[in-house]
Amino acid sequence: MSYTYSICHPENEEIEYPSAVLSREDVLKLVESYPWNERLDFMESLLEDEICYSPSLDFTNVSSKYSFCLTAMRNDVKGLEFSLWYDRKIKYKPFFGLLGEKEKMQVLDKWGFSKKDAIEYLKIFLEKDYKELEALMTI
Repeated sequence: MSYTYSICHPENEEIEYPSAVLSREDVLKLVESYPWNERLDFMESLLEDEICYSPSLDFTNVSSKYSFCLTAMRNDVKGLEFSLWYDRKIKYKPFFGLLGEKEKMQVLDKWGFSKKDAIEYLKIFLEKDYKELEALMTI
């Protein structure tokens, strides 16, 4: 599987879209080696009106268009914590089904993950076990 990605930097309004296409292994290496704490330290050094985003990495499966985003923050004891954002296709029936069934993208978000747990959810996404991921994200 191939993944495109984007990076949100605290100080920059423009989201970065690197041109590289990543493999599953590349995605895991990037998330594990990303300087999350350093980016949060930098964000905390900025004035409030200078902050554009929390540090984030967003990965999109090239074929399914499903995406998974990890956003870093500090918890109550100043430890590293993540929110996870899973964007997937859902089926819905507009106008009570009079127009048939359609698909649209919809985001599920969940908060309060350790880095280890966030990576476990990312691995489920990378394995394309979308039903399992959706079940975990809606608990």
